[in-house]
Amino acid sequence: MSFCPEVLEPILFNRLAVRKDHRIIVAYSGGCDSQALLHSLSVLCSNDRALLVLAAYFDHALEEGSEKWAETCRQWAEQMKVKFVSASAGNVLKYSSNVEAMSRKLRYRWLASLGKPGDTVLTAHHADDQAETFLSQMFRGGDFAQLAGIHSSRPILRGSEIRLARPLLDFCKQDLKDYACAKGLDWIEDPSNLRNDADRNFLRNRVMPALYARGSITSQRLAHASDCCRRIALGRAQRASETVDRLLDPQARGVVCEADPLNLSSIGFDDQDLVLELLRSWLHRSGRGSPTGKQLVCFFEQAASSSTGYAELSLKGEKIRYFDNKVYLTSSLEAALPGPGAVCWKKGIGNLLKVGIDVNWIQSDAGFNRKWMLPNNSLELAWHCGRKLINLPGTSSSSMIRKMQQSKRVPAWERRLIPCVLHHGNIVWVHGIGITAACGASLDRKSSRVVPEFVRASHASLNTA
Repeated sequence: MSFCPEVLEPILFNRLAVRKDHRIIVAYSGGCDSQALLHSLSVLCSNDRALLVLAAYFDHALEEGSEKWAETCRQWAEQMKVKFVSASAGNVLKYSSNVEAMSRKLRYRWLASLGKPGDTVLTAHHADDQAETFLSQMFRGGDFAQLAGIHSSRPILRGSEIRLARPLLDFCKQDLKDYACAKGLDWIEDPSNLRNDADRNFLRNRVMPALYARGSITSQRLAHASDCCRRIALGRAQRASETVDRLLDPQARGVVCEADPLNLSSIGFDDQDLVLELLRSWLHRSGRGSPTGKQLVCFFEQAASSSTGYAELSLKGEKIRYFDNKVYLTSSLEAALPGPGAVCWKKGIGNLLKVGIDVNWIQSDAGFNRKWMLPNNSLELAWHCGRKLINLPGTSSSSMIRKMQQSKRVPAWERRLIPCVLHHGNIVWVHGIGITAACGASLDRKSSRVVPEFVRASHASLNTA
């Protein structure tokens, strides 16, 4: 199938559902592929004045003289009567340990910043790029989701209302080159594409020409294999999502969770692949990317063999924690809390707000006298009380707080974060246990009573702290 504006139009507006009433932003490099894409869009614009197209050039600033390419692209866009914007990475990428990944992140963040909800960003990825991605992931031992390669459409950033679409995946590079030559277009040849130090370039310049020379292997066939993997991956993802629906446990969310915990008690650890698939689906649902396969396997093995029933995996600013057959997603909560000893209520609440925790008051027949909340009534907070002994109402024997919280299956991180409440030096409330006999002995039965509920702090509370 030859590439031309008439073939591109139904791909854009029917198959990919690009909205004509919103702007189309083209990730424009001036290379042959994006030049062909932008030119064909300019033809569509000349036939439909309502279409709004923006050419967006991002200079990675890695090649000498690359700043001149932006001006060249500007001139070409003006000749096509397309609006043009550009930006530069400056020196950021020159000091990056992973230039390819950081380049992609910077470019997509900038492209996303140009759009509004409903807009679409187009890239010029084609069938040869799809084939390269498939082989690259295969050589790395990728699973079906990774072998699925380049998706034709997705949010440009996780949770974004701006979509990223690839309308050229049906065409090979030669199709686009034929179009550019037929239209008399010039384009920029990036010299970095000829260097084989990067695995991707070596695959493109040395391996794939050798494969194609045999005749039986084509980019279309490799792209078809990638598409088969995508369908398998989508089916597995759908089944995993349905299973996650059944396993979510909102009641176990607790105070500092970022998502509803995943209850694995009915699944167990006999099927590692199933558990890892469920963890990925659960994380994606909560708006997080998936850790590497190696990280997830380590977490799985730690949880499956843990003698304490606890495991954790650190992410950026968050942690996946396994406890009591459930998997939790929490913030890292590394902020320092007070040491042993009680602090006044106001200071204690200030410490809690620093780690994102606030307190509500709930009406209860078995709770505090509301008068205790007055400034002169010595209500205090205390951490590190696990070894303290308390009596529960109606009992005569004392028990250690830590043992009682363990029997109630209160997660260890909540035991550290949520303080006990003291009144005149006596522990009157413990997280996960409730009021103590010391509280009951001090009750005025005629007074209104409340109990504390520790919750995630709102942004307003954090700003006030």
